[in-house]
Amino acid sequence: MRINTLVKSLVCLVTAVVFQLAANAHTGLRETTPENGAIIKSAPTEISLIFSADVKLIKLELMGVGHEMPTSFELNANAQASYTFATPDMHPGKFTVNWAAIGADGHTLTDSFEFEVDPTSIASVAP
Repeated sequence: MRINTLVKSLVCLVTAVVFQLAANAHTGLRETTPENGAIIKSAPTEISLIFSADVKLIKLELMGVGHEMPTSFELNANAQASYTFATPDMHPGKFTVNWAAIGADGHTLTDSFEFEVDPTSIASVAP
């Protein structure tokens, strides 16, 4: 009877650890505004990043061709799943947003997304 209880407890513990690892492994960027690859007619007044779990955003760069654009990004010790930043002084052109975040498991996530502001185009999103 004792061995049976021990085996059940061990199975529960292993299952809990596996589910926790799986949840942490899937933390990532879920959505951005503007969307990655978007071509938009007017300059955005803000940029949003939505993650699949709470993260601490430690870097956000809005890069134009050859220069960094200003944003309202400031380091914050609080973890959250959604971040929105003002983007003053935007203009037509191609832009890359580089970001880095620390997940709940302590691992650093880094990635980027791109969009273009082109007043003469029909708004679209890359496939």
